[in-house]
Amino acid sequence: MKFLNFLSILLIFSFGIFSCGEKKSTANEEATHEHGEHTHDHGSGSHSHVVAFEDGDYNVNAEKSTLHWKGSKIVGDEHFGKLSIKEGKLVVKEGQLSTGSTFVIDMTSITVEDYAADNPKNGKLKGHLENDDFFSVNKFPTATLTLTEVKSGENGALNVTADLTIKGITAPVTFVVQTMSHDGEMHAMSKIEFDRTKYDIKYKSGSVFSDLGDKAIKDNIEVAVNIYAAKKQSV
Repeated sequence: MKFLNFLSILLIFSFGIFSCGEKKSTANEEATHEHGEHTHDHGSGSHSHVVAFEDGDYNVNAEKSTLHWKGSKIVGDEHFGKLSIKEGKLVVKEGQLSTGSTFVIDMTSITVEDYAADNPKNGKLKGHLENDDFFSVNKFPTATLTLTEVKSGENGALNVTADLTIKGITAPVTFVVQTMSHDGEMHAMSKIEFDRTKYDIKYKSGSVFSDLGDKAIKDNIEVAVNIYAAKKQSV
């Protein structure tokens, strides 16, 4: 009987040890997550972890970086697609993204992805976005975004104000940026919303024309931004 009591105590003690080990392993696993072939390590407190970068200029990897735009009507249709970055640099001061960071958007690269490429509506919408009702890409083939103010925000994020120039018109936009170290590069992520009417894009704007009803198109355009940049090597 004593032997059985001793064996029971031993089993309970062993179970406790293994249970604690499993819990600790789970915490470590939650601190790391994978994106395709890449892994991000945010540390055990990912929501409050601040990544510090080496000061200097970082060249934007235009091929790897992505911009996904989305626009929609007041009721019904939603359209989306991509834009390409032509060139740019991110500036790091005191370990974080700073003012002077800028990139150039190739407006002639705009694509439509909510219609299949061989659907006639794809080409029609793309042509409409390129003409003077929207972005006038023949006259204004590029747009630019330049950071003018960067402040520390919550959970390691940055509150950013920037000058966005479209069709030769510059107006400020505000947004939140998250940064992380990604395979030796800086990865800056954000979702930017801008009011197109500030850039003389008034086509079917409900705030400009009062008789459009449910045919009106929302003023705000969303752009999901993923910028990758590598430290510029000194010569």
